[in-house]
Amino acid sequence: MKKACSPSQLPKLLILILILVILFYVYTKYLKEGFECKPDELEPLLKSPEKTLVLFYADWCGHCKNIKPEWDKCAKEVNKDSKRMIKVDVGGKSKEEAALAEKYGVDGFPTILIFQNGSHEPYNGARSADDFLKALD
Repeated sequence: MKKACSPSQLPKLLILILILVILFYVYTKYLKEGFECKPDELEPLLKSPEKTLVLFYADWCGHCKNIKPEWDKCAKEVNKDSKRMIKVDVGGKSKEEAALAEKYGVDGFPTILIFQNGSHEPYNGARSADDFLKALD
């Protein structure tokens, strides 16, 4: 009977795991389009004196899938110097997602809010990269 992993293969396996972890980190930190945060990471980002657009979305929502390309296109430009366009997935079943959606009155997807100095208002503009830029002016 053959062993699943011999001791001589262990260093190779550990190196492979390390490479995969590094690639995942680089992808999530630098290559993923737009800026996405987890529900528990959002609050500190909303205190800025600059206008910040936040997209509350659900991965399973068809309307959200349609808006994401325009959002990511605009966010890639806008977020070079600071995080002024943020997206956060609140469509799952976690307590954190549900609490955040309730706090900001998210009852449909996608919902976009404009934050500035800790307060917010709904975004009612068109859902194109140009209109997102206008809302940040």
